[in-house]
This record gives sequence, C-alpha cells and structure tokens, in this order.
Amino acid sequence: MPLLTVCRKAAVSLLWLLSGMLVAPAGAADNDIVSLDSYFSERWSTVDGLPHNTVNAIAQTPDGYLWFATWEGVARFNGRRFDIFERSERTGLPDSGIRSLYVAANGDLLVAGSRGGIARVNGQQWQSYPPLGVLINKVLVDSQQRLWLATEGEGVVVQTPDGRRRQFTEDNGLPANAAHSIFEDHLGQIWVGTMAGLALIDNSLTLSRPLSSQLTAPVFALAADSQQQLLIGTERGLFQLDQQQQLTELLAGVPVATLLAETSGELWIGTVDRGLLRLYGNKVEQLSIEQGLPNNRVLALWRDKERSLWVGTNGGMFRLRDAPFTTYSSEQGLADNYVRTVMSDGAACVYVGSSRGLDHICDGTIRNIDLSSHAKGQSVLSLAMGQHQSLWIGTYTDGLLHYADGKVIAHYNSKDGLAANEVRAILPRADGSVLVGTAQGLTLIENGQLSTPIDAVALPSPFIMALHQAADGRIFIGSGAGVSIWQNGEVSQLDFSVLDQAEYAFGFVEDPEADILWMTTDRGLVAFNLVSGQLALIGRSHGMPFDKLFQLVIDEQQHFWISTNRGVLRLARQQALDVIYGRRDNINYELFGESDGMASAQANGGSSPAASLHSDGSVWVATSVGVSKVQPARLSSFSAVTPPVVLEKLVADGKQYLPQQPVALAAGISRIELEYAGLGYIMPQRIQYRTRLDGFERDWVSRGTQANVQYTNLAPGHYTFNVAASYPDGGWSPAVATVSFTIAPHLWQRPVFQLLALLLLAALVIITVRWRLASLKRSELKLKMQVAEKTAELAALARLDSLTGLANRRAFDEAMQHELKRAKRQQEPLCLALLDIDHFKQVNDNWSHSVGDEVLKRVAATLQQYCRDIDTLARWGGEEFVILLPDTPLPLAQEVCDRLRLRVSETSFTDVVPELTITLSIGLATLNHKDDGKQLLIDADRALYRAKNQGRNTVISHAGPD
Repeated sequence: MPLLTVCRKAAVSLLWLLSGMLVAPAGAADNDIVSLDSYFSERWSTVDGLPHNTVNAIAQTPDGYLWFATWEGVARFNGRRFDIFERSERTGLPDSGIRSLYVAANGDLLVAGSRGGIARVNGQQWQSYPPLGVLINKVLVDSQQRLWLATEGEGVVVQTPDGRRRQFTEDNGLPANAAHSIFEDHLGQIWVGTMAGLALIDNSLTLSRPLSSQLTAPVFALAADSQQQLLIGTERGLFQLDQQQQLTELLAGVPVATLLAETSGELWIGTVDRGLLRLYGNKVEQLSIEQGLPNNRVLALWRDKERSLWVGTNGGMFRLRDAPFTTYSSEQGLADNYVRTVMSDGAACVYVGSSRGLDHICDGTIRNIDLSSHAKGQSVLSLAMGQHQSLWIGTYTDGLLHYADGKVIAHYNSKDGLAANEVRAILPRADGSVLVGTAQGLTLIENGQLSTPIDAVALPSPFIMALHQAADGRIFIGSGAGVSIWQNGEVSQLDFSVLDQAEYAFGFVEDPEADILWMTTDRGLVAFNLVSGQLALIGRSHGMPFDKLFQLVIDEQQHFWISTNRGVLRLARQQALDVIYGRRDNINYELFGESDGMASAQANGGSSPAASLHSDGSVWVATSVGVSKVQPARLSSFSAVTPPVVLEKLVADGKQYLPQQPVALAAGISRIELEYAGLGYIMPQRIQYRTRLDGFERDWVSRGTQANVQYTNLAPGHYTFNVAASYPDGGWSPAVATVSFTIAPHLWQRPVFQLLALLLLAALVIITVRWRLASLKRSELKLKMQVAEKTAELAALARLDSLTGLANRRAFDEAMQHELKRAKRQQEPLCLALLDIDHFKQVNDNWSHSVGDEVLKRVAATLQQYCRDIDTLARWGGEEFVILLPDTPLPLAQEVCDRLRLRVSETSFTDVVPELTITLSIGLATLNHKDDGKQLLIDADRALYRAKNQGRNTVISHAGPD
C-alpha cells in the first residue's frame, strides 16, 4: 500500500482571467464554473513508489490498471502499489525512458519512448518491436488500424496493418522533424504538431500545412472539443480551429503542454510552467504549486473510469476527485481552522465556532460574525438555538453571549454570577430559561437573572461538557466523571463503573423510537434505557476500534455518525440496538478520514455540539482543521462503480508464476499464495474481497480487505481459484478473476501405481498370512510387542510437527480441551498466547525458504528450552506458534511471554545469515469462564493483531469483559 501525501483542498484562482490572459471566443457561454474546492486532492512521488517524479503520460487499460510513463520505466498502479517495468528481457525495451502511452481499440497498451523503443502489452504479456533509434514523443493507432509515431528528430512514421511504413519529414513538407503531438479528428484525418507549426495528413496520406502563415510556434498538444473543433496547444497559447478553418485564440501567452477535453465542455490544460488550468465557457481556474500541485509543469492528464482526474507533473502524480467529505477551512474563509463546535440553524445555514470566532455558512458562502466587542479572544466553545431563532454562544474565556438580529443582546460572565467564563454546554429550555454548563459547574439564567441550581459539590465533577433534557423533563449532565440526572430538584448519578470504567461523557442523543438515550464516552457508546434505567456499553469488546467517542449524529438513513480523535465512524443504528439487546456480538463500522476528504481525521470534542445534522440531511463535524461535512445520501454513489478485480501473482513454494490459464505445478507443492487487487482508486483501502477455491471450497469465503490468500498442503488435483471485489455497500464485481492450476501427484499417488501396489500388497498379505499361521504360536508375544512399539511410534509421529519437532495442532487441540475442562472445573486461570515471527515473509523472500525453515527450527528450539514444564507449546502453522499456560494468571503469563520474546530476540542466527535478527509479536488472552476455547483463540488473535500494528516485537494482552 503506497503512502499517500494528502494535500488540502485545491483552492481556486482566477488570476488568468484577472490578468487579461483569456481571450474569449465570440459567442462563448458564460456558464457558472463548478468550483475546484469541491475536489479532494492527493499526490504520489518517488517516496510512494514512483520510479521517477516526471510523469510523461497516463493511460488506463480495460482491466482497470493505471499506467504512468516516466524516465525510469512505466509504472503500473493498482491503487495501493506501483509495479515498475523498465528495460529488461521481459519488456524488450532498449531504454527505461518512457515518453508515450496509448490504449488501442482492442485494449492493448502501446508503450514508447527513448531510443525509439516500442512495446505492446496485453495482460501480463509484453511484445517488443524493433526500435526506431530516436525518441518517440507520441504514439497513436488510428481508425484504420495504422500505427503513427511522432519522433523527436525523424518526423512522423506511419505503419499500415500489412507492415508497410512511410515517413514524413521536412523533406516532404513537414514543418519540422521534431514532432511532439499527433491527433486523429472525427473525419479520420491526422493532425501533427511540430516544433515549427501544424501539419495535416489526410486519409490518402497527403500532407498539407493549412495554417502555415498563422501558426509557426511549437505545437505540444492537440485535442477536439465537444463540437469537434480542433484545440491546439502551443508554446505561445491555446487556439481553436473551427469547421470553417477559422483560427481563434483562446488563451494568449500560456505555454500549453497537454490538453484534456470533456464532453461537458470543460477543458483541462496542462501548462509548461504555470500549473493546471480549467477553461469552461469564458472562465479560467488555476491550480499551481501554491494550491498543492507538486510542480507547475504539467505533462499528462487523464480522466479514469471513476471520474477522477490524474495529473502528471515534473514533481510526481496529482489527483483531483470527488470525495464523501467536503471541508471548509481558513482557506475558504473560516475565522480559524481549529473548530470546536458546529450547529445547524434548522433552516438553510450552519454555525461554526472556532478558536478565533464564529462563522455562518449558507449554501457554501461563509460569513464571519464579529464578536470582538464582547469577546476579546472570540474563542467559541459551544452553541445553542434559543427562542425566536436567537443564538446562544459559549466562549472559552469570555463567558456566554446572547446573539439576535445581527448583534449581541446580552453578555454574561463570572462577574455576573456565571459559574465560570469557560462555557462548554448550553441548554435552552421551553420556559425560556437557559442552563449553562461551564468548567466550574452549572448556572441557570431566568429572565436575565443568574443562579446556581446545583452546588458544584453535588456533582461528581464540576467540569460540564454536555447537557440534554429528555422528553420526560429529566436533565442529563455530562461531565468529566460520568453522568448525573437532575429531576425535581434532586441529583442522582449513573453507575458507570460497570461500563469498562467509563468516566467522561461528551455528548447525548435521544432516540425516542427506541426509548434510548445514547451517550458518547471515553470507553465507547453507552445506551441508557429511558424506561427501565438499564445501561449497556458498545465498546472494544464488540469491535469498536477506539475508546474515546465525542459526538453522535443519527442521519436520515438510520446510521450513526460518531466523531473521534482518529476519524469519523459510521455504523448502522439497528446493529447498535441488536448489540445492546444481545442479538449480536459485534458491530460493523466504516472509518472515514483524510483520504475521504477530511483535511484532518482529528475531530474535536469536549464541548457541544461537536457535530450536527443539517436540514438537507448532511452531517457536519468539528475538526482540528476546519469543519467537514458529508451527505450520507451520496455515499452510495461512491460504491456505484464496482471495481474490476485482477489476479496479480501466483506463488508456489517460493516460485512465481504468471496467473494465466492453466498453471501446472509439480508434485509435492505445499504452499500456494495468490495475490489479487480490486482496481478501484476512490477508496482502495476499503475494497472488500471474497474468494473461492473450486476443488477445495464449496462456498465463497469473505476476506475483508485482505488482498492475498494462502493454501497449504493441498492434495494433488485440479483447482480453480476465483476472486471478486466490491466497495463497501456496493455490488460484487460481475466478472470474477480466475486462475486454474493443477498439482501433479507423486508417483505413489498415481492410480496405476496404487493399483500395482495394491496387488503387490495383496500377494504379500497372502504370503505373510500363511507364514504367520505357521509360526503364530511361537511368535505371538514378539508380534504383540512389535505391534505395540509401532503403534506408539505412529501415535507420537501423528502428534508432532515434522519441521520443528514441536507438538502439532492436533496434539495442541487435545491438550487445550483437557486444560479447558480442568480450568473450569477447578476455577483456575488459563492463558493462551499466539506467537508470530515478525517480517518472516521477508526472510523467505530475501534468503530462501531453506533459511526460513532454519529460522523456524531455531525459534522453536529456543521456545522449547525456555518454556515452563507445565506449559504446552505447539506449532500453530506457518510462522505462528501457540502456548497454553495452565493455572497462570494474566500478569504472570505476560512475564513468561515477555521472557520468551526476549530470549528469541537474543538468539543468534549469524551462521545462517549475517546480522539477521528475529523478533516475535505475541498476543495473549485469558479464559473467561463463560467462553470456550474458540473465543480464547479469537481474543489472542486480536491481541496479536494489535501487537503487529503497534510496532511488533511486543506482547499485547487482550482484556476481556468484566
């Protein structure tokens, strides 16, 4: 998975229009331009896997791969990884410098570049052609299947399907031998852009120069607009040639390097030194280095199948795409990026409070509300709508403001009796009074008079972050030490001690249909039944990824949106209800962050509201870099495009095969690994996979986001592997990727051999029976002893791993069942540890499987040497081991595992590979006597997964529910 350098939203600049560089054609439409700040931008460079930062051309083949031409090879991109193809025996290219890419009508990719190298790519197959010996700037296959090559110094070469070639140079009328662009118009004519102007080659291959007196500048780019008028990008500007051969200047003085014309009428223009332009009607927008473009020289443009715009520059790849979230920040006019509170006004606008002021956003237009006359710092913490659409504003240092009719009509601070000037929660009530939660307790405002309704000492904490009045009149107070309920002048406390020791309550949302009050806390999502008073927690044990949840919003599609420090969670309301009522054990969720359009995944909490549902159905979230909004109804559009899926690699016992039909594998193959990719680029990290191995599996197996699968010890026979991909909530790819492979049997596994062996065995049995019948009485005792010895040996061998000599999985399962029964019967603790060798795949890949086997044996020997006598050690599979620790509490098990981890890290492997160091990641779990061995293994596996994610070479314990 490549590292993505995520840029901020692209800002819009009309500098070109203001400086008079735009020359609008007569009759140009003055349509509104869709602002570029609705796009989300990302960038890739050599740091992320590109072989070179100059991207000369971009193409997408029918299978879904994106290809980028660079001076150090062509890079194939699957959304997570670049595969580089350069000068090699496989490609047949004479040089790694690639200048041009072209996808032919049959789906083949043409690759051309330095030294005249040209190759055709079909799937995994490369076919090279004799090089021209000169740089190829552009390649084209026209409607008559003729191959056109624009070269740097040898003019234009055309080759017909029957192999005949013809060359156009200065000697036969070409303006210059350096040809940089080539284009076929709707009439089948070929236009050629050269260093000295434009040439036209008609269907009979007759060359002419229709604009020789008007256009003598170097022509770098050619395209056609939606009316089939020729667009000509030159060193001195952009021109348009209409059907009557009338030339119009569209952009003056702009050096154009590449063009991309859209059917919508938009024209994207890559310039030599001024970044990316978009021309629509008679308006121009600019995107340059100042707005996040890697480099102002734009050499390539491509619109992919998911409607993302890819921009190749001298500084790497850049992409503009639509994203689920849109972010408003100081770049768009917010008073400050650090937003603490956001609230819909119930109509068409949204209020946004930040550390430097208050903003009002209506239909994307931001208006700053000046509070400087009453709030020196203008740091806004909380908001609430009062009567008659008035606004209550809580500040960080300046108390509480009441705002109406465009001005502050009242101001309350500690001098007036406010509990503190730091106001984090405001609750206007139906009777006109207002309850104010501060950092030092509660204040009640009635008819302009301030009072203290509850003494601070009566609350578990005076630090108030959230207030809510239920339909039955009860007021819920969220603080830094739990939740209090105020009713009829009395205060009671909810018992959070049974909820994984939750303390902070950040927000409340009432769910009247379910009679539930949802509370976001520092240990997960708490549900309070307003009728029965029962509490339930949806936390880590139910699959929630984080402890600390700030604000919950229920959208119109009955989904929860929950802000956190690490992104915004989306989960189904019905699933949450099923969890709290015991109808399911785990919750499914989606996590949104920077790659989904948020400028920062860090949402803010601790004051309210920190998120809000707007009247148009959108959800707004306060973050550390602006306010982000998402329209839940639009999410389905991001899943509408089903990503195609491809098989990229088949590896059998370390040997790689091209995944083509069919693959014949030798006898004795023990490990098969298949890698695949869903070629979607909007949310590549969220693409889901399912696989089925015909001949081994009957049904589809869900793989989640795992992009590879391994099979071990498959029996000889014929198999077909199938894989399908989908976006979350989207359909599965209708065309699955498949590969068939056959594992040959050993000689002794072949039917003829087995038949002969059976006959031989039958003859031997007859002879042996006769002999034994004759000598049965005198050898009976000896025979019994031999049988007993053989039986013991076979039983022992059946319980040992052949490579490491440790107990195998069968032996471990038997031991585990025994210890489970004993632990539950005697109420003794029982722990289980899963151990995984860190980066073991790199050992196999870098030094061979024989080295890997030696590492496994030494690690096993070390573990066996330092394990306790009472423990059961076994090889779990691959590079994984498992230890059962009976009568061992979790802290002691932690010490035992840490000692084993240390001993392995100190084990020397220098005689195998110099400077090789091996470490372990260990996941540890303890038996909950309500669970079975399966849950114990699941808990240990989750802990191991966390150990891997937290840097490896560590021991992580899974803390189960109380």
